[in-house]
Amino acid sequence: MEVDLEIQKIFDENKVEDLKDFIKQRSCLNFTTQYLTYLFYLLQASGVFLVSIGKSYGNDLLVWVGVGCNSFASFIYIVINSNAKINAGLLSNIRSIKSGNYVDEGVVDGMTERKSTGVPETPKFKKSITEV
Repeated sequence: MEVDLEIQKIFDENKVEDLKDFIKQRSCLNFTTQYLTYLFYLLQASGVFLVSIGKSYGNDLLVWVGVGCNSFASFIYIVINSNAKINAGLLSNIRSIKSGNYVDEGVVDGMTERKSTGVPETPKFKKSITEV
């Protein structure tokens, strides 16, 4: 029985640490996403403005700088959407911890293990934590 209590204590401490980490990560993502959104709109508007001015004055350099601004803005938009998906996953985990249904199924960084092709290998688990 003492072993079961010790195991439960370890799982409870893990949940608390995970909750703290999730809240920190969400805070950071929200802060970063807000500023990336401002940067996206600034670059998008600047790009359109520069392309318009460049075309009207026949200045190819301004046109290409405007296209570059729009391309960079598109990349930032992709990052914003990625952050939103990560944020939703974190919120789901926080809600699971709050409701008592949380199971730690965190993704292990697959970038450390590589096949001979150089492509990251997806980690494979033989047993989930619920089967233990």
